[in-house]
Amino acid sequence: MTGQGGFWLEWLFTHHLSRADSLLSIGCGDGGHELLIARRGFASRTVAFDASPVAIQMAQAAARAEDLAVDFRVGLFEEFVAHPGPADQFDVVLFSGSLHHITDLEGMLSAVRRVLKPGGRVIVNEYCGPCYQLYPETQVSVIDRTLASIPQEFRAADRLGMPTIDMVMASDPTEGVRSALIPLLVPMYFEREYERFIGGALLHPIFSCLNASRVNDGSMESAILVESLIHLEDELTRSGVLQHDFMFGVYINR
Repeated sequence: MTGQGGFWLEWLFTHHLSRADSLLSIGCGDGGHELLIARRGFASRTVAFDASPVAIQMAQAAARAEDLAVDFRVGLFEEFVAHPGPADQFDVVLFSGSLHHITDLEGMLSAVRRVLKPGGRVIVNEYCGPCYQLYPETQVSVIDRTLASIPQEFRAADRLGMPTIDMVMASDPTEGVRSALIPLLVPMYFEREYERFIGGALLHPIFSCLNASRVNDGSMESAILVESLIHLEDELTRSGVLQHDFMFGVYINR
């Protein structure tokens, strides 16, 4: 994600951004990133919201236990789009695994542009592959052929099973709902400062087809397998056989 190694949030605030006075995190889940930001003093004030009351309760409990100043709230994307609040509130807005769940991308990016100070940054760490993770036949073929080359003991499945649209709607109708448009729309609202596409078209879908206990058993064989899959994805992406399904970017509000 950074091209330099190390955890991306540490790199972001240590080497790329200065400390923020105020940060908004949209779709924060159980608050792991926001708690780290508070621990490291990367932002003086952090506001974060998520639609899950259970996740927010967990985040609030963790913040209280460590006496961290993070304002965790229950909130919907649609509520924020309709009522984003006063203009020019935040120095940084963070999307980490949440933007690909948003149907009204245009409305969300417009609301973010309103609350972000001039010169403020938008951080995007997202899945940007095929919508609903309905992969094209060419990608599925590469994944299935890769699985066939892996010893049986490392596999939990022999093929990547693609869901029907009814299965997608029943499971999570927002999963990747307009994900493929993210790299196109974000630069239409904000100026690129740093943008890196980071693969994932093989590793992400093949993960569910692997025998997790065998792949993570610490053996030399499992380590070689994982390294081989990483290098294979790199080469297939570099040659254009696979597209990038994930991205990391920093954008400026001009």
